[in-house]
Amino acid sequence: MNTNTHHNIIPISNYAANLAEIEHWKEKYYDLQNQIAELRNKDKDTLVIKEGGIAKYIRLSDIIMMEAESNYTSVLLTHGQHILTSKTLKYWIEKIRDHQDFIRLHRSYLVNKTHIAIYQRLSKCLKLINSHQAQVARSFKF
Repeated sequence: MNTNTHHNIIPISNYAANLAEIEHWKEKYYDLQNQIAELRNKDKDTLVIKEGGIAKYIRLSDIIMMEAESNYTSVLLTHGQHILTSKTLKYWIEKIRDHQDFIRLHRSYLVNKTHIAIYQRLSKCLKLINSHQAQVARSFKF
């Protein structure tokens, strides 16, 4: 009976190439981990918003406004994107409480004041860039 035990043996050159490729991908992985850590620690003007299981890094300057939708928050961005998060508006207010550009002018709206185009005093309405609008609470004073 002749059994061939050499069928699981790979040439040393293939083995070395596989090890080199594994090391290459390990380096890429660690580089990405370092970049993510830098973003989290260095850039306080960035929010991490999860949508569909994917973490997105959003610059605060790109946010036009956040609108409460029950226990969710709708985030409107300058480039037209709309993100629905499973966090409440109160949660996001806590996250960006030290950022001076955001104002809560109504219980349902958090607005980036750098994106305000027009304030209509009689109708208590803000016109924002990209044709967005936000209602202003009667008690809110500019």
